[in-house]
Amino acid sequence: MNDAVTCKLSPVKTLAVSAAPLRELLNFLTYGEHAELLTERARRQPALSPTSIPTRAKELKGVLKAGRLDKNGKLFFDCTPGNHQIAVLLDNHGAQFWVHYFRCGTGLVSLSFFSHLASAEGSLTNHTRSVMHRGEYQWLTHDLPAEFFGGCVDEITIKRLGDYFVEKVNPALVYPYSIYSERPKIKEPYKFVSGSLERLTEVLTWARFVCETLKIKRDPNGKTYVSPHLTINCGNLKDALSFEHSTETFINAIGALAVKENAPHTVLREGFGRRAGGEFYDWARKNKHRIFLNLETETKDVFLRVKIASRFRLVNWLKARGAEGERIVKTWGLEN
Repeated sequence: MNDAVTCKLSPVKTLAVSAAPLRELLNFLTYGEHAELLTERARRQPALSPTSIPTRAKELKGVLKAGRLDKNGKLFFDCTPGNHQIAVLLDNHGAQFWVHYFRCGTGLVSLSFFSHLASAEGSLTNHTRSVMHRGEYQWLTHDLPAEFFGGCVDEITIKRLGDYFVEKVNPALVYPYSIYSERPKIKEPYKFVSGSLERLTEVLTWARFVCETLKIKRDPNGKTYVSPHLTINCGNLKDALSFEHSTETFINAIGALAVKENAPHTVLREGFGRRAGGEFYDWARKNKHRIFLNLETETKDVFLRVKIASRFRLVNWLKARGAEGERIVKTWGLEN
């Protein structure tokens, strides 16, 4: 399982499934016998071969080994570790997946929309999880061996069940859920799709030293101070990234070229159970995030020989950038 998803034994003691999802399960099992009626994604799920297809909730109660069936057609399942089902809770940055694997080869995954795992667990009333007809669940089939249903659930078993959902079940669902495959960005709401912040800062630091040298050469008695404060607009869904601000034309030219190689983009928050192909997304994704740099902290302890070498390093870097870099070298006379 990837680092973005955590898995633990579900705190649910009782699973309550209303009549509407049970009707969908009956259809799900019926269509399983007629693969030609299923979508391509649904056909990827393991095939079930029940001795007889249930047609009523009462028959489902026997197949799924439910605890009881009430007068409204709702099934209740005991989720304490036993021989008939096992329940796990996966957390994926604000989206919780409550996965119930039944011994008969059927499973159920339902969603929560909480920002924290503790909130999701605290939402349970008497440790009961209710699944109703709100489009927040999907039925599935699995081919887990019997060893998972032995009544003893340790951490290794829980992790294997989480891995199984992420790697085998989710890709085969009719509507796969958005699951991150990368480490979460804790401090920065952006990521570099190419290059890195360290490399970008290094190039801009060279540019600052060279800019000071150019100002001294142009006017030995003039102002040589170069502001260390820089701003970069991260890319997003609507706008390309850009080097937005510096008080020096030379640094603006270098920065515009540097962000093409070291490209930060605002992180898209795909969590909260958003299904693949959905048209709605968090409004914050529209906003342009900015990176504010202060090169003073990067250069205050730099040796003089490093400053002298900056020109050589910057020229070599610009030449490696092709025609745009060569143009900057020629325009500013960096090889003179």
